Amino acid sequence: MNKTAVFIMPVKITGDEMSLNHFKASVESIKKQTDSNWKLVIVDDYSDDRKVYEAIDEVKKDLGEKLHIIYSDRNYGTGQARNTGIRYAAEIGAPFILYNDSDDISDPLRLELVRRAFDKDDTVNVVYTGFDVIDENGKLVPRDQISLSVREIIDGHKQDIVEGENAWIAIAMKKKYTNLTSCTAVKTSLALAEPFPAASVSEDCHTWLRYAAHPGKFVFIREIKGGYRICTGVQSRSRSINADFYEKMFQNDSAGFEEAVKIAKKYGTMGGFAEDDIRVAFYVRLALTLLHGRRKNIAKSPWQKRRRSQKKKRLPTSIDCPVNRRKKIASQHWQEHKTIISTKKAVYIAFFRRLICLKEKVIVMLSRSIQIISTKHNESFSSY
Repeated sequence: MNKTAVFIMPVKITGDEMSLNHFKASVESIKKQTDSNWKLVIVDDYSDDRKVYEAIDEVKKDLGEKLHIIYSDRNYGTGQARNTGIRYAAEIGAPFILYNDSDDISDPLRLELVRRAFDKDDTVNVVYTGFDVIDENGKLVPRDQISLSVREIIDGHKQDIVEGENAWIAIAMKKKYTNLTSCTAVKTSLALAEPFPAASVSEDCHTWLRYAAHPGKFVFIREIKGGYRICTGVQSRSRSINADFYEKMFQNDSAGFEEAVKIAKKYGTMGGFAEDDIRVAFYVRLALTLLHGRRKNIAKSPWQKRRRSQKKKRLPTSIDCPVNRRKKIASQHWQEHKTIISTKKAVYIAFFRRLICLKEKVIVMLSRSIQIISTKHNESFSSY
């Protein structure tokens, strides 16, 4: 029986020195694995720089038979490149695969601990670890410089960790995103059955929901962390290349959730929850994510997007004039309350639109859920 694990690394980088160095560092982190029974599959997603191919050739000379290279005939996207690697892993009979993007870092113990988790329990489908955010120089990024969405993922690895069976419910209702792609390992058979969608945003979240809806367990390894590289001044790689990031995220997360519901109903992995309860909680959580991302226009309905047709009246130039004083006082009071009000309205509107086809009782549950969410996220609301 083949026990060789496969690392899958999609490559679509520029030929600048920094990108090439990050690629080499990622490969080097795989070379340093304490468990040597691995093979690296590099899927070049139609790179258009000669230096990239030269760098891959250098890796081939270094790794020899431990490296397999697949060249795409056009740019299919990261998710599809991973699917190509998954098919190869299935062909050679690899028991499980480990994702590793071309600028992220794997801990030397990663494969050893992942293999141990899979060998210990046959029902384990997915094994993942935490991560540290590193910059272009490989240095740790201070917490206050990490985006809110990434900090929430990191904090989620300290409490209420997603583990065990029916993990899709916790992901859908509470977490949204908990396992970084480059810190995730999965059984090859499951990865082959649930390929990544053809999307450039949130394709991993779409996939994790479907993985987790299958019978089997998620396992979190606490002993090590991977390195997630975000260069200075960039919130995340997906955001940096997608101007309509949040629109695509909303569409893909929703599609992934609906597919997960179908899978869970098929295999009986609803975890004792009613489908409507899970759906309400999911869309509440999704809207809060959009609001955290400062994109309230997606959570609001079109009729709320009104443009101001009249120009503001020019205020008197004197700072101490009565008009300015009254406006300043009114503005201070309004700023304290308007974002809370608009946030709650946005949440209601988003879900009434999504749940209009459901039964009347869901609307009652929706109101109850939002009250709970409002209490739980009181600090979040007050920060807008």
